[in-house]
Amino acid sequence: MAFLSGLITGGGLIVAVGAQNSFLLEQALKRHMAFPIALLFILSDALAIALGAFGIGALIHHQAGLLELFRWFGVLFLLWFAYQKWHSSFQEEHLIVQHITSRLSIWPLFLMALAVTWLNPHFYLDTMVLMGSLANQFPDSTLFFVIGGISASIIWFLLLSILGHLCANWLSSVRFWRWFNRANALLISIIAIKIATQSSF
Repeated sequence: MAFLSGLITGGGLIVAVGAQNSFLLEQALKRHMAFPIALLFILSDALAIALGAFGIGALIHHQAGLLELFRWFGVLFLLWFAYQKWHSSFQEEHLIVQHITSRLSIWPLFLMALAVTWLNPHFYLDTMVLMGSLANQFPDSTLFFVIGGISASIIWFLLLSILGHLCANWLSSVRFWRWFNRANALLISIIAIKIATQSSF
């Protein structure tokens, strides 16, 4: 029961984290380091879920001033990320083609992957605070709840990577990337506005 609850809850929350998903899908469509990035996201989720389930989430939740500072820093980062996507969607065709074929080197790529994870306030709210609170409902099976949440992360990010690789040949047109970036910009902007306007974090 604890494992299934962790799996379902973790799956629902992970799917909703737009910055991670859009970043991973973009690299999968480029067929560039998608699986290592997926592994990085999985390990980040595993660490955050475990810390939240075993008490760190409650501690973070009570640091109101720090949470407010981090919330607005995260909002600014997400809005910047959304602006970059929106701006790139209106570039000239040859620049979009250049973007499609471009490959970031390993360290900048991984630093960006860490940024869209650990600078996203929703990541903390979902994995540490919310998952941590739900884990407390299973005091004798906390570990199984954590394993369920991590399993959801493994399934989702690997599935997203595989689908991106499989669809890369069919989704390589300039028109697709224009609308892909616009959709990403809209989704991430909505997340940023939601974080900025919610009454408590």
